[in-house]
Amino acid sequence: MSEPRESTALRRAVLAALLLDRGPLLELEIAEAGVVRPGTTLAVAWGELLLAAGDPREVGPERVRARRVARWLRLRVALHDLLDHPLVADRPAAAAALTARVRPRGLPVDHGLHPGPAWPRRTVLGGALDLGMGLRGVDDDGGLDPEGVGLLPAGVLLAAGVEVSAAADRADRYLQDMAELAAGRLRLDPTAALRPLGDADVLTLLASATYRRAVLDGQSMRSAAVPSRTRGWLDLSRLDPAFAISAALLTDADERGFTRPILVTADEVTLARPGGDAVAQCLADPAPAERSMPVERIF
Repeated sequence: MSEPRESTALRRAVLAALLLDRGPLLELEIAEAGVVRPGTTLAVAWGELLLAAGDPREVGPERVRARRVARWLRLRVALHDLLDHPLVADRPAAAAALTARVRPRGLPVDHGLHPGPAWPRRTVLGGALDLGMGLRGVDDDGGLDPEGVGLLPAGVLLAAGVEVSAAADRADRYLQDMAELAAGRLRLDPTAALRPLGDADVLTLLASATYRRAVLDGQSMRSAAVPSRTRGWLDLSRLDPAFAISAALLTDADERGFTRPILVTADEVTLARPGGDAVAQCLADPAPAERSMPVERIF
């Protein structure tokens, strides 16, 4: 088997993933054809790992590639144990149970956790939000987490022999169900903060047109601050202008949402244009003499 392009960078990423892991990746070994798990039928080819790592010209630092590769390998190990372990008597039933755990997952296109251009099943109009799949029971690095919904590259399912279309349909139905419930909750209190529902966080809900229409509340467009995956606020005219940016910077990178305010319509989610210094502008505003008096800017 011919080695894939960028094999040196890919091998470094794989080696870093295996050496730095303290969990299931310790069982894996690098072979001529890829990565294998001795004593089992699990074998991950170099071409598959190249898909996991992504194009080095687009990914950025090597640690990002190593993290992507480690995530992919942990998921492959977990799926192998669920589907192809010698104690699994009924593989189709195990695959069906696995498919039932597939969830939708939304991420900003520039998010540090984003698995790469092959992950999204759909990009919401506006170019700010991607929708892919997640898996209930794992974290974003592929480690076991009973309460987590970790990122699930579609290629992992394909490599494990699971029907991707069935999993994708399951994720779409789940998003529609959660969006309808969340939309009903928002209609009862249109001024409430945006919150997750079930296994769908705020970013994921915003990927649904049903939820976006509820957010609009009869308007053609609304602004929102969604600095984390689990909280969002509407009507930014009532908030500190530095809030959206500062809250995003103070949020853990993995839990971060949009780093700038967004504009939401029935069809689009768009980032507000960059420019200016909202924090400096906020700090430069003098306090009014009385609460009833408006603030007068000094510049």
